[in-house]
Order: sequence, then structure tokens, then C-alpha cells
Amino acid sequence: MGHRARKETRPAALRSRLLRSALAVAVLAAACIPGRGPPLDPVVDDAGVAPPTTLGDDSGMLDELNLGPAFAVTGLQPSHGPWTGGTRTTITGRGFSSNLQVWVGGTELPASNVFASDPTQVAVLTPPGTPGPADVRVLDVTSAEQATLSAGFVYDAFSVTPGTGATTGGTRIALQGSGTAWTAASTVQVGGAPCQAVTFTDATDLACSTPANGPGSQSVMVLNADGSSDEADDAFVYSDSPDGFRGGLYGGALSGTLTVLGFDAWTGAPLQGAQVIAGSNLTTALVATLDSSGTAQITGPSLTGQVTVTVAALCHQPITYVDVPVDTVTMYLTPALDPSCLNGDPPSTGNFIPQDVGTVAGELVWSGGIEFERGAWSNVPLPAAHERQAAYAFTAAGSPLQAFTLPDPSTATTPASDGQLGYAFQIVAVPGNTTVYALAGLEEDGDAGQLIRFEPFAMGIVRGVPVQPNVETMGVDIPMTTLLDRSMTTVPQPPATTLRGPDRLLSVLAIDLGAGSYAALPQGVVTTLLPISGNVSFVGAPALDGTLAGTSYDLAAAAVTGSTGTVPLSVVTGIETTDANDPVTLGGFFDIPVLLQPSTQTWAGTHVQLQASGPIDLAVVDLSTGDGLVHWQVVSPGTDLSFDLPDLSQVQGIEHLVHGTLATTFAIARIDGFQYGLLRSGQLASTAWSAYAEDQVSGSY
Repeated sequence: MGHRARKETRPAALRSRLLRSALAVAVLAAACIPGRGPPLDPVVDDAGVAPPTTLGDDSGMLDELNLGPAFAVTGLQPSHGPWTGGTRTTITGRGFSSNLQVWVGGTELPASNVFASDPTQVAVLTPPGTPGPADVRVLDVTSAEQATLSAGFVYDAFSVTPGTGATTGGTRIALQGSGTAWTAASTVQVGGAPCQAVTFTDATDLACSTPANGPGSQSVMVLNADGSSDEADDAFVYSDSPDGFRGGLYGGALSGTLTVLGFDAWTGAPLQGAQVIAGSNLTTALVATLDSSGTAQITGPSLTGQVTVTVAALCHQPITYVDVPVDTVTMYLTPALDPSCLNGDPPSTGNFIPQDVGTVAGELVWSGGIEFERGAWSNVPLPAAHERQAAYAFTAAGSPLQAFTLPDPSTATTPASDGQLGYAFQIVAVPGNTTVYALAGLEEDGDAGQLIRFEPFAMGIVRGVPVQPNVETMGVDIPMTTLLDRSMTTVPQPPATTLRGPDRLLSVLAIDLGAGSYAALPQGVVTTLLPISGNVSFVGAPALDGTLAGTSYDLAAAAVTGSTGTVPLSVVTGIETTDANDPVTLGGFFDIPVLLQPSTQTWAGTHVQLQASGPIDLAVVDLSTGDGLVHWQVVSPGTDLSFDLPDLSQVQGIEHLVHGTLATTFAIARIDGFQYGLLRSGQLASTAWSAYAEDQVSGSY
């Protein structure tokens, strides 16, 4: 990694005097160096009396070396972002110290969101603001100098969530405006192409499904009927990665007309010829075929209130949504694993998921005795025999239950790593707005040179890192200021056990970094056998200060079966606290649900029934035959755990279950703020659930 150039910060007058002095010294030295001939004869000036020479202050003299004031703000990169805040931007200038206060649009940033890495730049995270230009003011607390850049940052009129999605399109994005005047006639473009299925909620809320595009960032524009427009540059990042925001339910109440869209989950290709079944019984259901655009529109008096919708296609796994209450359904069907489907229509990708990634590079920075100089790893103990000081950087996890995995030791940052102000690191990251955190501690090697322990002592994070596909984001410096010196105690309240399990409790501590991102910790999992008596404690939790100011501890627990953590299981997540002193209760588990149909006997293929208690938002059932060759995913609201399904074996030209052994995996879930009519496909994964219980039953079909 290259070093950043340091800009000159001396006053212009001093620079001018030093330059002239240096030139004079150079001339005299050249005249007196042996081997370069005799001294030059003095020049006789016969043009009259020489003008007077003043050796005092010449600050009034300006030349090409005058860079302006010694303390200044010269720009921001990027210079714009959503009005909701959260944009990581770098303020460039000169004369900065490490002790700065920053205001954007009159709002002072918390100290944890300001980090000056050298005298010419300071990285900040923008606060929420009013759409339009905002002044940026920087105050050096040490010297009391300050500078303001007028209209240095521009707040976009709307935010886009999520900010990244698949190149195949179909990501459902929400636009949240401030002071906008959108109407039902407003349209949306992403990268100049029309956004599909625009939904108008009010003057500040729109939603649509992104068009396909190549990898990279694109602008998002709202065009209004009166000719006005609102635009946010680089607001959406395309990457070759199917995302969890594609597909699902949306639209108005179901009242006679149903629109169904179906696409290949990996390629995004329309599933032309796929069958749509609106109804739970083939005898009375309405059946349609998807056209070349992957769309079918069905009308009929039975399409009122709610209806069960199934999409099935050749060489693709069928999906059913039970009790659909809205008029638009979008499904992304996963290709079948059958080798004969490699020449299907459309052809399967063999379940390969392409993905463009980016890289993030920067330095882990410890403060030393001299400002803007490399500091020692003062908050990490000195290593003993078979130990070394080492640090690793990570991208934030999407779930507090994501297991901590240590990278290859050869990728570690150590005190011997390159760097200017700190110690260099580089990691691979999925495109989007990313949070990066780092842990530094001691590694212990075994006699065979194998890593047997990593114990962290210091931590730091940086939020809002923009990652582009196939692009390296540089200059991401992480101050390693937080000590992992806290302990926490939990009071578990696990679910009831059955003869099959669960038989142990995994208690998990992570750090909630905001925006659905979490920092997993190597010491963040404690395993206890059930039944449990007493509390569970964690040692080595980070203090919520420095770069972790404003975060919280996230506690979760999983009652699982066996050493591999299999079903039956029951999980709770999202129990948050900022207090490491008082014990925290871990409760709210579901008891293990019971599957009545299909059972261990032969299943007729047309009815599913679960038995469960508690406030349930969602039930997800996966029916699998042919040793996993065909999966049929069935989704229902928590209010309906007994429902009929169409007999897919009677539909020609589609993938359906094959006779033989039937494995049924079923789960009930609770989701914060859930509405079934706004279900997104990403909510079908357990990472989106705040509590769930899951089990599996084997039978036949």
C-alpha cells in the first residue's frame, strides 16, 4: 500500500523566506566546493544604487507557493449523500490536528464519527440533514483555529433502501424523501432505465423493483408528472449477487385481479412457460402461463380477499405463498440440481452463484506520543513464547448468530506490517455500504506451527465504507481505541425440551453496529447443557466507547440438539443492552412445533398442518424428495397453520416432488414489525427472524 503524501502547512511568508535562503546557501556552497573552479568574480552593477533590501516580514508577497491560510477546508469526497445521514466522507484541507470538532449543516458530529488520519484529511460520518447544500465547519480544539467550506456537502432529497442489489434486477427498493411532492403519477429510473412496479404510498414514500444493469453504482431519479425531478447520484450499487430483497408480496388489496411475476433466482431470466396456480385446489383454481417477460395477469371473482399462489416451472423448485392478501406476487425460483436440467428452458446454472466483490484497504491506527506518527500496540500485551501480536479486519455480519471465523493467519496485520500512520490491512467485501471492524490481540501457535488461540484485547470500527464491484476502496483507517475488558452475565430461560431435543444452549454475545450489522466475537459463544441452572457469563466484551460509541450489546441464544447444533432447535435474537453490569434475561423462546401433516406416514401431497403456540408471524415449510433433488417451499402467515395445496403432480411441464422418501423441514418465526402483505423473500431466511423454532420429520410421498 502506498504512502499518502503530506501537504506543506507552513505560512506562505515563511515558505518564501526559506526558499530564498535555500537558494542563497546553494549558490555559496557551489562557489566554495573544491574541484568546481575558483570562486566567481563579483558582478559589477553599474545600473545605479541597489534598491534597499528588507529582511523582515514579507507576508505581502504572493508567489506560486502560496496555498492560502494555514488552516483550511478545501473539499469533501464524496460531496453528497442521503438526507438520512450515514455517508462516510473525507474532508480534505490542511493544518488539521487529531483533536477536531466538525459540523455539517449546523449539526455537530459525535467524536466517535470524526477521525483525522493526517494534517490534510479527516474521515467523518454525516448526520441527518435537510435536502440541499450544507456548510461544513471544522474546529481545531487544540489551536482554536477553524474554517468553513460553504455548501461543502449536499444532502440528496431522498434515500434508497437497500442500497445494493443483483445485476439481474428485481430488488425491491424503498425511496424515502424529505420535502418531496411525489404523486401516484411519479415514475422512477435507476441508471436511466425504468424501475418496475412502482408503488406510491404518499408524497415522501415510493417503492419499485430495480431493472437489470451491469455491476457498479447508478443514480436513482424520480420523475414527476409536472416535469420536476429528484435525483440521487450513486445511490444504488449493482453486484452479481442475488439478494434477499428480491421477490415477495406487495401492492393493493386483492380485489379481482392478480399479477404474478416469475424469474430464475440466479440469472434473473423470466420463466417463460412457468405455470401459475391461483388457488389451493386444482379443480377450482385459476391457472395461467407466464409470458416472455415472466408475467401473468389473472382475473376472476375468486381473487378477492386472499388466495394461495403457486409458481412452478421446468427445472426449477416450486414456491407457494398461502393466503396472499395483495394483488402482486413476485417469485424467484431456484434452479433444480438435476444434471438433466443443464439444457432446460431456461437452462440452469448448476446452482452456481456468481458474485462480484470489492476490496477495502487501510490502516489500523494506534495513537502514539507524537501526533500523526505510528504508535505502538500499547493496548495489546507483549507476546510470550509461541505468541505474536496480530490483528484482523472483518466486514460486519448480517446476523448476531453468525459464527466467528478467523481468517488465514498469513493475512494478519502485525507490528511489522507496512503503513504510514498505522499498520496496513486489506479485506474482500461484498458491494454496498459496509461496516468494517478490526480486532487486535495475541495469537498462540502450537508446536506444529498451527494456530490454537486468538485472544483479542483491542477493537475499532468504521462505518459507511462504500464498496464497488471489482474496485479497491482505499484510505479506510480504523482507530484501535476500544478495550475488550468488560464482562456480562445472562439469565437464560430456555424452551421446554422433548425426547429428541434440544439438549444444549448456545448463548451468544455480539455487538450491534446499527443498520442490521453485527460484530461477531471469538469469545462470544458459551455452550451449556440443558437443563440449565444458574447464569451464563461472557468475559472480554468490548467497552462501548471510542468508535463503538452509540452501539449496543446484542444477546442471542439457541437451544439446539447435539454437538453440531441441529434440529430440533429454538432461537431468540435481538435482546439488546448498553449496560454490562446488570444481568440480562434471555427469554422469549418458541417451544418446538409439531408437524401433523405431512407425518411419518405417506403424504397425499395436498395438505399441511402444524401445531404451535405463541404469537407467530410466519411459517416456512420445505418439502424435499429425491435425496434433495426437488424442494417445494411453502410459506404461510402465522395465523394459518393448516392449509391445502394444489396437487402439482397433475400439472404437466413443471418440476414437482417425486415419489419416495419425503423430508419435511418446518419453522415458525417472529419478525419485528412484520406485515405479511409486505413480505420480502429475504424474510424467508432465519437471519431475518427475531425468534424461531425449527424441526424436521421424515416420511414418504
